[in-house]
Amino acid sequence: MLTDELIDYLFDRQPHTLTNPMQTWLTSSRRFTAFVDSFRNKIRKKIRVTQDSETLLDLRLELDTAYRLLQERTLSLTYEPQLAEKTRSPDFAVTFTTSLTFMLEVTRLRTNQKPMEELGNAIGDRFADAVCSKLGQLVHQQSNVILVGIDAIRLTQEDVRTAMLRMQGRAERSDPTFFQRYGFRDRTEFFRHYQRLSEILIKGTGSQKGESFVVWVNPQARIPLPSKVRTVLYRSQGG
Repeated sequence: MLTDELIDYLFDRQPHTLTNPMQTWLTSSRRFTAFVDSFRNKIRKKIRVTQDSETLLDLRLELDTAYRLLQERTLSLTYEPQLAEKTRSPDFAVTFTTSLTFMLEVTRLRTNQKPMEELGNAIGDRFADAVCSKLGQLVHQQSNVILVGIDAIRLTQEDVRTAMLRMQGRAERSDPTFFQRYGFRDRTEFFRHYQRLSEILIKGTGSQKGESFVVWVNPQARIPLPSKVRTVLYRSQGG
């Protein structure tokens, strides 16, 4: 489909908050246009069922991430790959050249635009909550990356390290409330999923070209992301 035809199809020729960014992405990237055309039914359905403003921002971050990834010629994408029946899958299967595929899950940390002083240490807890809620989607025998977008404030490297250590500590102490909240039976099951996590990227949702982001690499990862792939991924998301 041509760009205008895709826009009409995706939005049913109705006004929508995502029309302008989608138009910009489509007109500036043939590869993104091909991606949207391939997955147009899935994207159209998401647009139609996504109504509230927060969920629309989540979807925008997903699509922006896809756009950025496809600026790298060595990367190609599958949107929400169906890996197993009745199993949630990550947002993207990302293939580097033809040699390696890793999984990328995108989530957005909702801060509700509260000022920093009102959030206090709770921001680290929200970050940990966002990560834990995604562990069940990570894929066995693959590198898995979680990209976390943050609207209003930034997490430092120390904030992230502290949050991840706190999360591990609760699991190591076999905290039953912690396991119940995230659907893990016990410590063994938690760490089986936790070790599938290769790394986390944290970035502002309105990142400008060249803007830095925070990275946490899991020292317990069974399959780390190869350095050559990491370089391309970071470049795509950093501008």
